[in-house]
Parts: sequence; structure tokens; C-alpha cells
Amino acid sequence: MSAVPTPRSGGIQSVERAVAVLKLFGEAEPELGVTELARRLQLHKSTISRLMATLEAGGFVQQDPRSGRYRLGLQLATLAGRALNQYELRDVARGALVTLAQATGETCNLAVRDGDAAVNIDQVLSPNPVKHLGWIGRRLPLHCSAAGKPLLAFALHTDIERVLSVPLASYTPRTVTDPSAMWREIQRIRVDGVALAVEEFEPELTAAGAPVHDYRGEVIATVSASGPSFRLNSDRLLEVAAHVRATADRLSAGLGYRAPTIPVISVAPFGVPGHASPVLRSGELETTGVNKAPKRPGNPGNDRQTLTGRRAPRDARASRAHVPPAGHIARFEGDLGEERSRW
Repeated sequence: MSAVPTPRSGGIQSVERAVAVLKLFGEAEPELGVTELARRLQLHKSTISRLMATLEAGGFVQQDPRSGRYRLGLQLATLAGRALNQYELRDVARGALVTLAQATGETCNLAVRDGDAAVNIDQVLSPNPVKHLGWIGRRLPLHCSAAGKPLLAFALHTDIERVLSVPLASYTPRTVTDPSAMWREIQRIRVDGVALAVEEFEPELTAAGAPVHDYRGEVIATVSASGPSFRLNSDRLLEVAAHVRATADRLSAGLGYRAPTIPVISVAPFGVPGHASPVLRSGELETTGVNKAPKRPGNPGNDRQTLTGRRAPRDARASRAHVPPAGHIARFEGDLGEERSRW
């Protein structure tokens, strides 16, 4: 039972009670009634009723007119957004970058998107004598860098199409420039939650990068670790990628992001021979052929799914494929198998 702390004065009493009420609402119990709140806080129902009426007037809670139960109000989201905007992303991520560099022994970067490029906004150099030397402010391509790939993979569908509609620049013999192959890579990144770049942007440079989500679910940055290819062999790259993904996940959680727990549906990339082509329309992922989900009895529309497995709302806002995956690092084995064949 969560009793309200003993107040220091009458004025503080109301504030403490309001804070205690708001903290009771969570993902497991998004709605609570007056009786339940009174029981948990060991307060009279009349006191809770007055308190909830005040919170509702301020927009901090909303009451369901049918059930009479309360849920958190949108005013809290507004205040949370203002609070988060006060913190520079670099300040928030600096400690995590230092820890990541120590754990991996490689140079680690924090990057954000600027137009059709990723830009490093912070960096911690590898402690090793032989290291990747980048710099803050360096611009990196979206399609072949570990920092850029996650920014592209979780962008708006129309934005991805636009980027891939023009010829992709080739920086090394291993740069992927075929749009069909890029769609396949984008799908892997969405499922695994991390991108690999093995000598695609610079010769003898290998890297792994993962997306950082804000409280809205938007990908606002990437965290990456890069080093010489002789040190980041396939097994070592697998380990570094896991560290990078874990660091990005912790940063996302610190920014208020909560990842969905439902599985991600596997979809084929556009134009890949032997696979169906998913078409994203008004926030829906429509699959055909080998990727069609089995229809349930009495549900003829079951073949329309979002990337998370839920039916998508029919509005354009859902067209951003920013739903992060559960993150199955084991999937890298297959990806690295492809890379080995290219080494």
C-alpha cells in the first residue's frame, strides 16, 4: 500500500498528494478509479475526488465519462517535452559514449541527421594506439555508414524512397548502391535494431551503429563504434554491436522511450527477386505472396499488418516506420555470413 508521506505543511500536503497520485499511474495500470486511489494512498474518497477534480482542471488527468476512471492527461506530455528540450543531447549521451568506448576499445560517435547526411556531434576516441580518427562535425552518408543507416532505416517511408530514388554514391568496392539490396538492409536494421558497415564507407574500417529514440518514438540520433577491420573481425564485431545496441537502448530509455514488447513481422524488401513487395499506404504495411500473414477465421483483413503486428490506424502519421525491434543480436550471424563472403 502506498501511503502519502507525512506532509511538512498544509501547502505542501496537497502537492505531495498530487505527486503521489500521478506516480500510481503506469503502463500496467493506465486507468485508476477514486476508490482504488483512496485505498492505496490511505485517504478518504472525498479527498481523492477533490484532488482529481483539481488535476483534471489542469489537464494532468482525464476522466473516462463512461467508467469514471482516470488516466494521465496530455498536459504531462507537454511538460515532459519541455523538460527534455532543456537538456542537450550531447550532455545526456556523453557518459554513455565514454562507457561504450571503454567497453569496446573502439572510437565511439554520437550523430544526428542533417539533410541527407549523418553528422557527428560528439566523439570519444579509442584507447588503442591504432584507432579510427574521425572528427566532430564530419558528415557521413546515410546509406553506407553505421551512423547513417539507422537514421535512414527508421525515417518516413516516403523519405527512404526519395533517398533511394537517386543513384547512391560508391565509396569503396563494398558500398551497397543497389536500391533492392538497401531495402533488404533497412529491413535487417529494423528487426535487429543495429546496423553494420564493413568497409562500406572507408577501406579497412568496420563499424556498428544503433538508433536512439526520444519519448515520442522518433529516432533522433545514432550511437556507433568503429575501428580497424583487422580488429573488428566477425566475432568481435558481433560483441561490439551488442554493446552499441545496449547503449542506444539505455539512452532511449533515459529520454522517456518505451519499446513495444510485441514481435516484429518480417517483411521482404522492395524489388528483391523471389520475395513479395510490401506497400506502405496510409500507415499500413500490405504484404502479399510469401510474406502474407495467415488469415484467421472470420478475419479476412488479417493480411494487413503494421511492422509491429498490430493493425495500423488509417492516418498518415503511422507511415513513419520508427517502431524499434526486440533486438535479436543472433540475427547478426546471418548478416556477418554475407560479409564474410565479401571479405
